[in-house]
Amino acid sequence: MFIFPVFIASLITFFAIMFLRPFAIRINLTDKPGDRKLHVDSVPLVGGIAMYFGITISLLILPIDLNDLKYFFLASFILVIVGVFDDHRDISVSLRFLFQALVAIIIVSGAELSISSFGNLLGQGEILFYGWAYFISVIAIITGINAVNMADGIHGLAAGNSLITFIAIVFFTFNSLSPQALWISILFCSVLPVFLIYNLCLGIPSGKRIFMGDAGSMFIGMAIAWLLIDLSQGDSRAFNPVIALWLFSAPIIDIIFAISRRMYSGNSPFKADRYHTHHLLLKLGFKEIEVLIIIMFFSFIMALIGIMGEYYEVAEQAMFFGFIVVFLVYIFWYRRTIRKIEKNPR
Repeated sequence: MFIFPVFIASLITFFAIMFLRPFAIRINLTDKPGDRKLHVDSVPLVGGIAMYFGITISLLILPIDLNDLKYFFLASFILVIVGVFDDHRDISVSLRFLFQALVAIIIVSGAELSISSFGNLLGQGEILFYGWAYFISVIAIITGINAVNMADGIHGLAAGNSLITFIAIVFFTFNSLSPQALWISILFCSVLPVFLIYNLCLGIPSGKRIFMGDAGSMFIGMAIAWLLIDLSQGDSRAFNPVIALWLFSAPIIDIIFAISRRMYSGNSPFKADRYHTHHLLLKLGFKEIEVLIIIMFFSFIMALIGIMGEYYEVAEQAMFFGFIVVFLVYIFWYRRTIRKIEKNPR
């Protein structure tokens, strides 16, 4: 049952990469070297488009009710189109944010996916949002869309973290009442490894490398936000809301700290810098592949804790305060690392 759609999604992604890569070079849809870039050559930005084709076509041929996914298709299409334009023409942050907000509104209003509850985080009963649910849901979706984008700083990082999240979601969706969520998760688990082969150049020349671009990172971020909201809310939820923090931990921690850091410094929260987690590890002397392994191992452990916490029915407040402890440890490590780098600049 699972083999054919997985095969189709992977195959379409592979051939889309092969076809789109030379075309992207001809039209200059490439990521060029720059001050914040770790690569020295122009790299085609076709990974996101290829994965979009692989997932969309595979969903269309599945024996599921596509009416439940019409807003997923619409949101995906808008983000991929906007992402391609951004990758090619570098549109303004405000315009990109406007389309992200539009997509979030479509999801909340059309698909009726919203965060109505945070669960029993404090042990004093369920935290309900009532009239604030719409606003909080829109902000959460926009955050999810941008979290993957901000994590896309070294080869394989955004895709690797996302793959771990989707695998964890697959674990929960096997027993859920949402076949659509199950198939979306499985198909992302099918196309991301194909992209990683070309992004990390596993068994292929480095000259064949591709990036996912904003089209890919926003598409993936939206899908993760969609699934985490869908599966953590309502009476038939697959896991408690707090578990979503553990399944998407590294990007969530990074974006929260990045936005806080930039606003504290008086800068725009969307102003790029070189102080993300992966940048600091590189400045400490770790090789790029070592940084990738370290962060992915962290993501894996956090997702595993989330899965085990839900499986063994650990109290929601314990899972929440556990996540807060991890976040505080990260802040402590971050500040010590900054001081160390400032004293011994490389």
